[in-house]
Amino acid sequence: MLGAAIAFYGPALRRTGGLWPAPLDDVYIHFAFARSAALGHLSTWIPGNGYSSGGTSLLYPLVLAPGWLIGFRGVWLGVFAALVACVALIDLCRSVQGLVDPGAGTREGAGGEALGPRPPSRARWVAWGVPLFVVAVPLLDWSWFSGMEVALLGAVLGRALLAVRRCEHAPPHVRPRAQWRAGLWVALLVATRPEMAVLSGALAVAVAHAAGTGSAVKALLRAGGPTGALLVGQAALNRTLTGEWSAAGAVRKLVPSNPYLSPLEVVGEVARNVMALRVQALESALGGATWAWILPALGAFAVLDRRSRRLALPLFLGGIGALILASFNATARFQNLRYAAPTLMMLLIAAVLGVAALARRGRPGGLVAVALAGPAVLAPSVWFGRQIDHFARSSGNIAEQQVEVARRLAAMTPAPRRVLLNDAGAIPYLSGLPAIDGLGLGGYQGMPFARASVHGVPAVVELIERLAPAERPDVMALYPGWWGGLVEPFGQRVDGVTIEDNVICGAAEKVIYAADWSALEDRGAGASEGQGELRSGEGSGELLDEIDVGDLISEKEHQYVIPAPRGGWVVGAVLDEMVAGGGVAVGGSADGGRPRKRFDAGRIVPEGREESFVIRAGVPRGSARLVLRTDGGGPLGLRVVVEKGERGRASGGAAEGEGAGRDGELKAEGSGREAEGSGREVEVPTRDEGRWHVVEVALGEVEGGDRIRIQAAQGAWRSFHGWLRR
Repeated sequence: MLGAAIAFYGPALRRTGGLWPAPLDDVYIHFAFARSAALGHLSTWIPGNGYSSGGTSLLYPLVLAPGWLIGFRGVWLGVFAALVACVALIDLCRSVQGLVDPGAGTREGAGGEALGPRPPSRARWVAWGVPLFVVAVPLLDWSWFSGMEVALLGAVLGRALLAVRRCEHAPPHVRPRAQWRAGLWVALLVATRPEMAVLSGALAVAVAHAAGTGSAVKALLRAGGPTGALLVGQAALNRTLTGEWSAAGAVRKLVPSNPYLSPLEVVGEVARNVMALRVQALESALGGATWAWILPALGAFAVLDRRSRRLALPLFLGGIGALILASFNATARFQNLRYAAPTLMMLLIAAVLGVAALARRGRPGGLVAVALAGPAVLAPSVWFGRQIDHFARSSGNIAEQQVEVARRLAAMTPAPRRVLLNDAGAIPYLSGLPAIDGLGLGGYQGMPFARASVHGVPAVVELIERLAPAERPDVMALYPGWWGGLVEPFGQRVDGVTIEDNVICGAAEKVIYAADWSALEDRGAGASEGQGELRSGEGSGELLDEIDVGDLISEKEHQYVIPAPRGGWVVGAVLDEMVAGGGVAVGGSADGGRPRKRFDAGRIVPEGREESFVIRAGVPRGSARLVLRTDGGGPLGLRVVVEKGERGRASGGAAEGEGAGRDGELKAEGSGREAEGSGREVEVPTRDEGRWHVVEVALGEVEGGDRIRIQAAQGAWRSFHGWLRR
């Protein structure tokens, strides 16, 4: 075990120049959550940012927190993480040895009490080979020693399997207590890695199956209840504090979260991930197609064996389930296939149980066990050199880019107020600066940054616009290629770090920008449309309601329906702002009288599709006008419908004027023409590029709760904002 650790850490330390190696920037996410936990801020990425559901492991930061408290600070928390990994792997080996060698020592009860000596076991020799199995797969070793939670997961898995086995052998009078203990260990699996939920359920069923004369239902509740309570409690907490049932990582990374993909495209993407993981993580990593079948075959022997079936079958089902769940992750094929680690772990343990099952069959079975175990352990070794080299290069990438950017930010004078990032790892943790993770894994005051980042960069900017000016980031550290439409209008390059031989970072260059948010509106300290603070917006007349298309909070408040899939794409623009009367707004003397720019995000409604929203509650019944903001472009046709409950009602009244009105303001074409039973048709003429335009439509009588549907009858409609006026 120690030799394997040295084999990975040694070359990596040389590559980083002595800095403790971390081959993934995500390692520092755990470190940040651990630091916050040590400071008394549980489930918080950075103190002051509020609750975050972006930590992939609930348990691991709590295990690391004591290390931070006793002095393992900065990158050196990685040393403590390495110690945790080594101890965890030793504990895993001891647990698996206890599973395959029931002849060693004494039998134990549910509470660990001695129940007398155990008979000798023919599988005792298998226990000595357990450490070889644990470190046999270099791809898994990469994750064992990465600083991530994988090694801790292995230790918890070993303990959970032992607890389930003890339920099987515990006397009836202590069996309920054994089942509760197993249930707690099974729940800790999910608290360590969420995709272990499938295994947790299967193990709970195994406990119920082993209930004997007791109630299987009660056994199932004891073994599965803690996991169910954990999942329900976490989902309820997420919903309460973030508005999402799912964790931020699931919102950001899972393929079905992409609103623009059709169901068939989702299935295709998941299938590609399954194939990649199967071929690269379960075939090539195990020594190639010639040898990769051996580990599953050994696991199959364990399933067929009566004594090991209750553990081996859940391990098989859990491994398959974890692989399928990982395949729903859009990043499953990247970061050295690290999401396959739980499956490889379960497969290895099942294989060890299979070797023990064969060994217990006497000399013929023992010979078969040796014949299969040898190639199973040796075949993957061809990957050791490649994985050790990749570990070192990855650690070098993180040190040379992420850690270096953190150092430069920390040295800036004056110190940045807040940094906008596209990763929640080393940069905020090592710089010590307040930060907002644009991808949403860090969380910020319950705002939906994770969901917005999936919809598109302009949706993220809309959330920044909701912040008070003094709260907005004044520095950005981003990959330019990831943030088109953000760095150009809002950033000025001040520094950058470029690395060579990039194998793990999102891009070779990380750029530091000074941020300029002057094109955003000042909404005050968190003012939102849904809280009664409506902005004046475009047009004139009493403002009844406002929807900011592309702003997910405003859209949620108005039950906005996007034309998805394959539609509703978020777009953004910074264009000349219009003022009442049709003129172009200009800046002050410092701007030299230049036109004032204004940012807005919106969505593209393809021809033949529609968007819709509900008028906020409390708007009194009466006639109203709908004022829509759009950008420049060619002529198009809209159809506007107002629906009340289940009954559709065409918008009444006459359109105000015909053709283009004042400069920058487009009146609804058609002067009273109504589409046949389906609303008012509006013809929008060609509009100049470079500035915002508005389209006005008379709706007749509307009230709160009515749904307004805007259909792109001819051409694609670019919808940015809507105001309801009287």
